[in-house]
Amino acid sequence: MATARCCPADCALRSDWEDELRAEKAMLSEEPVREFHRLLKLLGHPLRLNIILMLLKRDHCVCEFFYVFEEPQNLISYNLKKLKDGGLIESYYRSNHKIYTLNGTMMPVLRRIMGAAIS
Repeated sequence: MATARCCPADCALRSDWEDELRAEKAMLSEEPVREFHRLLKLLGHPLRLNIILMLLKRDHCVCEFFYVFEEPQNLISYNLKKLKDGGLIESYYRSNHKIYTLNGTMMPVLRRIMGAAIS
């Protein structure tokens, strides 16, 4: 574990300290951090989080969400659209039913984030 340093007075140490902080600041503004923030915002709504938890187990028809959540159709549809626009879920049709599934590329990330909730 690295030792904690705070605002060193020695000029030589201060230069190294400032360089380290600049590198950390640059890292915090990079794309992975912004993407993680976007993902957390999408999952921050309880209904969207519950939809994802259901989809981690299997694909679901939109009517199943209506039945489980007992929420107005427009509220469920709005949150499904947010998740779809955010790239977390996809949809397809089976007969006349719209089926939702997790985006295959996002599934490992979601499983890792949600690991505690689904175990």
